[in-house]
Amino acid sequence: MLHELGHVGGPGCLNAQVVHPFPCLESAMPRLVPAALFATLCACALPALATESLNNRAEVLAALDAGYDVSVSTDLARCVPEEGTPVTQTRGGRHIDAYRITADGTVAFSDSHFTVANDGKPIQQFMRYQLLPDGSLRFTTYMYDLPGLQQRGPVLAYQCKLNEGIRFHAN
Repeated sequence: MLHELGHVGGPGCLNAQVVHPFPCLESAMPRLVPAALFATLCACALPALATESLNNRAEVLAALDAGYDVSVSTDLARCVPEEGTPVTQTRGGRHIDAYRITADGTVAFSDSHFTVANDGKPIQQFMRYQLLPDGSLRFTTYMYDLPGLQQRGPVLAYQCKLNEGIRFHAN
């Protein structure tokens, strides 16, 4: 039987040679292993990169309610500034850590951070996002001087349309 598998040599000989059932693959194996490893790693990385656009308010609510990681990206140049608010080219984004749905159906979430104003002084900025029942979004930002938290300038407010000035994504 050993002779049938390609065993060569006499009895008790440890010098064995196994005939590969697919000889054409034998020479290709060294090249296929790195390619297979690369393909496997890419396939595993895809779920981490995959995001799904949420195109309406119902999809945003469903993703939040299901516990998905939802993020928002904002392009204020594509939003309409409210009276007294200047036009801006500001763009940004954030993950929604917590949210609240009010009695009128508004989905509200916010963010705050310390930053430095154009004059070099430290400020604290609060940003509020309100996704309204009609699918529009109102974005407002409040800035306060530090350390006393006196309001710095007027409230800035923008009206944004879903999938224009504001986009939601789930991953």
